[in-house]
Amino acid sequence: MIAGQSSLKQQALRLQSAARRRAALDTLAMGLPLTLGLVVLSLRFLNPAVASAGAIALLLATSAVIAWRIRRLDRFWLVARLNADARQLEDSAELLFGDAAALHGFAALQRSRLEGRTDALGRIDLRAPWSRWAIVGSVLAGATLGLAAAVWPHGQSTDAEHRAAPPAVAAPKVTRTRLRIVPPAYTGLPAREQPALDARAPEGSRIEWVIDVAPRPDAARLVFPGTAAVPLAHRGGGWRGATSLTVSTLYRLEAEGLDRQRLHRLDAVIDAAPIVRIVEPDAQLVLTRPGQARWAPVFEVTDDYGVAPGAVLRIAVTQGEGENITVKHRTLAVTGRGEGRRKRFSVTLDLAREGLAPGGDMIVQLAARDNRAPRPQTVEGPSVILRWPSAQGLEGGLDGMVRQTLPAYFRSQRQIIIDAEALIADRRRIDADRFQSRSNALGADQAQLRLRYGQFMGEESEGGGSGGGIALPTNDAPPRPALPTNDAPSPARQAAAEADHDHDDHDHDHDHDAGPRAFGSQGDVTAQFGHVHDAPEAATLFDPGTRDTLRQALNAMWGSERALRQGLPEDALPYAHRALELLKQAQQATRIFLARTGANLPPVDLSRRLSGKRDGISGGAFAPLPERTVDNTAADAWRALQDRPGATAPLRLDVLDRWVRDNRSRLHDPLALTAAIDTLRNEPDCRPCRTRLRALLWTALDRPLPAVQRRTAPDARGRRYLEALQ
Repeated sequence: MIAGQSSLKQQALRLQSAARRRAALDTLAMGLPLTLGLVVLSLRFLNPAVASAGAIALLLATSAVIAWRIRRLDRFWLVARLNADARQLEDSAELLFGDAAALHGFAALQRSRLEGRTDALGRIDLRAPWSRWAIVGSVLAGATLGLAAAVWPHGQSTDAEHRAAPPAVAAPKVTRTRLRIVPPAYTGLPAREQPALDARAPEGSRIEWVIDVAPRPDAARLVFPGTAAVPLAHRGGGWRGATSLTVSTLYRLEAEGLDRQRLHRLDAVIDAAPIVRIVEPDAQLVLTRPGQARWAPVFEVTDDYGVAPGAVLRIAVTQGEGENITVKHRTLAVTGRGEGRRKRFSVTLDLAREGLAPGGDMIVQLAARDNRAPRPQTVEGPSVILRWPSAQGLEGGLDGMVRQTLPAYFRSQRQIIIDAEALIADRRRIDADRFQSRSNALGADQAQLRLRYGQFMGEESEGGGSGGGIALPTNDAPPRPALPTNDAPSPARQAAAEADHDHDDHDHDHDHDAGPRAFGSQGDVTAQFGHVHDAPEAATLFDPGTRDTLRQALNAMWGSERALRQGLPEDALPYAHRALELLKQAQQATRIFLARTGANLPPVDLSRRLSGKRDGISGGAFAPLPERTVDNTAADAWRALQDRPGATAPLRLDVLDRWVRDNRSRLHDPLALTAAIDTLRNEPDCRPCRTRLRALLWTALDRPLPAVQRRTAPDARGRRYLEALQ
């Protein structure tokens, strides 16, 4: 029984194989004639390589169709056909291919019934019929193609001569590009590759090109406008070259026979300088706390690539007041903590060891640098001041605050001495005219300082040897009483005040004598908000001894000025040193007291409110706007690029390109404009190129000057309101 069943199964498998062979032969019969005809036609009009490639492609397509048709004739197809064509199998053909041990019950009984029916498949043919019409059509098509190739008229040359003739040389074309970017080592960025020729890279990066051009030209190079070209060498199957990126630039590939290429862009990303920020304290000026002995400022430094681990803390400690101020400088190396791009620098300073005393300041400033190589960028951060307040404060029982005399003006005389000594040291290195000019400039500075001190002596004009003050504006209001002092007014001071008040024979037409002054100068401030009438208050701020000391200092300044004006700085130094000593004595001898006064504002005239009257109001005219030349080059090009129908202005790309070069400093992105102009010049019919250039020109257009808009006329309701106000 088993042998019979096995024979029935083998018959079914032989039927399946026959059906598969019929499908393969049928497909070949349809595909081979057409393939042969196409190959013959290709050999007639094309070269053998193209004909061979076409034949291989057609054979592969035919093989794919054969495999697809054979794959459809699988076991499921076989069972379905047996059940449909062999009625003796009683729709139980599936049992022939099952495992006998796995069958039970009715399935096993049915299989035993089929064992004796070995002749059930004797007259069955599962092969598909031939595709006669398709085969005939394929044969006719192949024959037609072959006949056409045979009867097509030949030229004068024979087929052999045609095959031997060299093919025409095609124009070179770029087939592959690869750009390798190697950033500087200090950035910590990895090298990368990209197929595009446009790139952004850190400043100082090495740019390497690998470009394939087929067919191979004799030479190739990269052209950079305004700089030397980079020649390319053919190595390893491609054109290779390299350069260092220092500034953003444009470039293009040029080779013999190669079409003009578009401009490509390399953007150099500038290494930003480090940023120093104060973490502690939260303000740049802090006061010492009672009992404070140490101070620990903290700075944070950030950088785009990396912060150097070491920094320098500059410490300056001031001691004394007025002209007696001394400054001690020192530097301290500190080490930061944190990651590479963000570090914190902190140090603990001992106030006693640094020499900070009451009335003094300790100024610290961090100078940090990044890890840029070979030239790091050093940045000085903001200064932080720790101030130890002076023991001097408000005097009890007084109506004012106590201040040291002349705190703002006791700092310039020392600088004049330093500049004079430096001028003497430079005598041999400069010519006589320059020496005289610098000496005369120092004399002018000495004169300005002398005139400032003259204000405190109550002088109105520049006098003789005593040195005078600058002319201050006055008015005819009665003089104010002298400021209160901590001592009882002496008879000499009262007499000086009375003598200073008696000045009716002076000319005080300050409206004509004032002249132009700098904004915020003492003359303007005093003329607008104060009252200076021969400066009796300033003259009576000092006792007779201090006034005599200041007068001697003015005389010494006059002698220093005279010698400097004559080009004799050596003769001016004794006078300058004498003036400095006298100023120190005056500063240490006397204090002045500033009275606390309230604001004295004029009363508000309520009768003029909301009346609309402008009588007595002087309105200054606005200064005319500066004229500037109107350049319509960009605007004309922008209009010429519009897509609206109708006549437009001609597009002059050469003029626009020259305008971009001339205005490069004020344009936002001149490289993009240059590249867009060059692209449109090479491809005049490129609509996206025109759109891009027009968009870039919009950002380069000059903005119109602002104009004053006329106020809109009021409506009926507004007119009634204005009439009611009148």
